[in-house]
Amino acid sequence: MKTLKNTVLLSAAMTLAVPSFALAEGLYVTGQLGGNLQTSAAMPFGQNIATDADFPAEFDGGAGLQAGLGLGYAISDTLRVEARLAYQKSRFDDTQMGTGARDGEEYILNGGVASTSFTVEGFYDFDLSGSITPFVKAGLGVSSNSVTARLGGEGVAAFDAFDGEEDGYYDAYADETSTAFTWNIGTGASFDVSEKVALFGEYQFASYGDVQTGQDSFTDGFKIDNVLRHSVVIGARFNF
Repeated sequence: MKTLKNTVLLSAAMTLAVPSFALAEGLYVTGQLGGNLQTSAAMPFGQNIATDADFPAEFDGGAGLQAGLGLGYAISDTLRVEARLAYQKSRFDDTQMGTGARDGEEYILNGGVASTSFTVEGFYDFDLSGSITPFVKAGLGVSSNSVTARLGGEGVAAFDAFDGEEDGYYDAYADETSTAFTWNIGTGASFDVSEKVALFGEYQFASYGDVQTGQDSFTDGFKIDNVLRHSVVIGARFNF
């Protein structure tokens, strides 16, 4: 009787363990590191310089770094789903010249946008029956974005001290943080180093939503309508 009981318990344990092992076999983790280029411009808003036709209408975005971690599951040989937590930061340090009454005056917008995003992404792997596997992907999620900006150049000399410090920059625009919807699409390829490890390269185009600084006492501030970034990362995938 005792032997029968132990056999039943062992059978039950094995029955429960099989799905767990099967699930674990599809699980994997990833790490990514790379760079990005912000293509969306920063623009003044408010009732002062934003309404001045001679002040630069926009300042170009710049480049930055990013890193991320992921936890995924391979549904089949071609389909994967992955949850990713990533940090992206892009800086801008663009110089523009005034026109009209501001002709010859130099303006430099210095600052950046930092985004911490959580996305759920779907991948389709093209099975070429080799060690190299191309893929495409798309993802949706949320992003916490913080933006900083300060204005420099010859054009700010007259009001540089208004922020309490004469350092060549007027930086009375408060840093602001906001949460927005984010989406991305991308493509890449992975290379199987072994059964458990693969290296990959990935290109991504992503939207992180709108951001803006606080406004100063003149109602001035800077905003970016929809932060857009192109990024390229390299990474590693570890299968359980």
